[in-house]
Amino acid sequence: MAPRDSLRAAAEMAFGSALAAVRPDTLVVDAVRSDGGSLVIRGEPLPRSCGCRVVVALGKAAPALLAGFKAAAPGWSTECWLLAPHGVPIPSRLGADVRVRSGGHPLPDAAGEGATRELLARTADLGCDDVLVVLLSGGTSSLLASPVEGVGREDVLAATRLLLAAGAPIGELNTVRRALLEAAGGGLARTAWPATVATLVLSDVVVGVPADIGSGPTVASPTGPVDALDVLKRHELLERVPPAVIAALRRAPGSPSPIGGPWWVLGDNRTAVAAAVAALREAGFTVTEVARPLAGEAARWGRVLGSLARGVRPTSPFAVVLGGETTVTVRGGGRGGRSQELALAAALAVAGCSERVVLAAGTDGVDGIGDAAGGVVDGSSVARMVAAGRDPEADLRANDSGPALVAAGDSIVTGPTGTNVADLVLVLAASAS
Repeated sequence: MAPRDSLRAAAEMAFGSALAAVRPDTLVVDAVRSDGGSLVIRGEPLPRSCGCRVVVALGKAAPALLAGFKAAAPGWSTECWLLAPHGVPIPSRLGADVRVRSGGHPLPDAAGEGATRELLARTADLGCDDVLVVLLSGGTSSLLASPVEGVGREDVLAATRLLLAAGAPIGELNTVRRALLEAAGGGLARTAWPATVATLVLSDVVVGVPADIGSGPTVASPTGPVDALDVLKRHELLERVPPAVIAALRRAPGSPSPIGGPWWVLGDNRTAVAAAVAALREAGFTVTEVARPLAGEAARWGRVLGSLARGVRPTSPFAVVLGGETTVTVRGGGRGGRSQELALAAALAVAGCSERVVLAAGTDGVDGIGDAAGGVVDGSSVARMVAAGRDPEADLRANDSGPALVAAGDSIVTGPTGTNVADLVLVLAASAS
């Protein structure tokens, strides 16, 4: 196998190991057990319930989380709900008793709004003898699409689109959404009070607070309407979002009533990073793990990491592993996503340099517009793009990374992975000796 091919194979192997480490069903089975009717999570028993025991699975990883829960605690739940993005596969082993609903992602839709209202109506009927277990994963923010009074779903949709196009990081996006959505910022838990509410989380948030994960349906929001207005102002959107959004933020109470409840993180981006590091070390690489989470413009990071790959002269196979979530400020009308944009920028930086590989991919298998999870590029990628009739520099300017990577044969397509812990980036270099 040529050095380039072996590096690509190693990168793809490490990415696969990272995905395996954050399989939701496995993580739940490792954390949960049922002991004579009591639910025990990471060694901590929940109060015994003589009433309803409701399990609600939310987000991109909802099906696998619920499958794991039912395997770990068979017969414990009296009722199960599942809300996932349209098109996410629902395993048949979940059973016919699960109330399956779907909604739009990354933009909210009518189906998600209806499912949220149905769920809130059900949890509002819970009492002090009942238990609500929430299995939470990334993607929940857009699924819980029921807006606060005076705001329409199209208003939230417009604000979300504007923030995404402006390159707003996930924390800022959720600051606005928590103030505009009924179930966000602890809204689901407040509706379920006085029932016991416990939350198990597969986290797609790399830096932030618990309320950033799925906009925090079971935890109090650390931000309020004033903070949401500040975000819109910072991105010069106050005059562009619908007037109903501004009106709702200006009249909303500043501090909703506090809530609480047990809360556990099953796995996160660092879990995936650690698995990739271990796999590469096992394969004989000297590995540097970057502790600081990846954040900021995808194209800039692609250039930085491509330059790093180009400049390193290792005496043995070498790798750098990073995790995080970059952003893309949309300036063109192309197709792609943050991982693909990072990969395209890296390809330009390593053009002509042999035995260097950069992989960037989303752990959920979905990166922006299209069916790719990301891309894996090397020193010959740009030449292959040009030979296929692409102009990679122009593609990068137009945010058209997806077609460029497809033309080079460098697109990573996994399909929905059933997990979601943000993105992984690998930089690999062969020995210079």
